[in-house]
Amino acid sequence: MKKFFAILAITCCAMAMSATNYTCHIKVTINGESTEQDEVPVVITENNGTYDLNLDNFVLWVADFPMPVGNIALNGVEGVDEYGYTTIKFAGDINIAEGNDPQYDIWAGPLLGDVPIDATARFTDNAMSANIDIDMMAMIQQVISVEIFGVAPAAATLEGDVNKDGEVNISDVNSVIDIILSH
Repeated sequence: MKKFFAILAITCCAMAMSATNYTCHIKVTINGESTEQDEVPVVITENNGTYDLNLDNFVLWVADFPMPVGNIALNGVEGVDEYGYTTIKFAGDINIAEGNDPQYDIWAGPLLGDVPIDATARFTDNAMSANIDIDMMAMIQQVISVEIFGVAPAAATLEGDVNKDGEVNISDVNSVIDIILSH
């Protein structure tokens, strides 16, 4: 009987949580200077009406030099469903955890302590966009803006072809953003 209840509990937890993996393009602007990266993974997990947004192994690139930052996690954020997409907004301090990418030995994020984050993300099962602003002027004289746009390859079917060009790609994300902005 205990086994039955354990299996039931695990099944209920699995049903209550769902994660979507997005492959993203990221533009990072620091004090007016921008760098861009492709193929950056972002995971959004729903858990009973709240959401976690995870950007793991985040690396800033200064010229051609990598600066490993770490894992950025916005956890337990309330979501609002409207116009066919979900919006989450987060404003507060987080601690950036050490990344787990073996090519980097030292991660800067854990050394920063509390990091002020102001973030908004909009997403569907097929596409997402997010803006994350980090005001570090008091600590390191930098304002960091992260713009994220991506698609969910696992959900990449013609169903996600928002702009009807025969592919699910970044231009579909732009179409979703245009729809969002028009409301």
